[in-house]
Amino acid sequence: MKLGRGIQRSKPEVMIAPLIDVVFLLLIFYAVTTQFVQDQRLKLKLPEAKTAEDVGQGAATKPPVITVASDGSVWIDGEEVPEIRLDEAVKQAVKGSKDGSVIIKGDREADYGVVVKVLDVARSAGAKTIQMSAVKPKPQ
Repeated sequence: MKLGRGIQRSKPEVMIAPLIDVVFLLLIFYAVTTQFVQDQRLKLKLPEAKTAEDVGQGAATKPPVITVASDGSVWIDGEEVPEIRLDEAVKQAVKGSKDGSVIIKGDREADYGVVVKVLDVARSAGAKTIQMSAVKPKPQ
């Protein structure tokens, strides 16, 4: 009994077209989901100012952002900083800035004392330029 000796086997092949399709779909999925994901940990209500301006800088030259939330917590570039490490973290942020500037975003319901403390620490760390963020009021 001859089983399989008369049958010629073909070489195994790797199908590239389905692999490219899967990789392309993963790339599209990644691109679409990253555009719409927002950080829900920190919802900030900035104060309004008629003279507020857009920062207008690219991500490479953007100074570090120090955020003071309404509950008094301080965040530097999206990472929460405990009060014990505040001085050290702000000093590192100022040193990491190309031109020695920082942006402070304080929630309109934040404790004024915490905002002033962050401002004071940034000044003592050697920040040359300190920008305070605000939003323009909506036209009525």
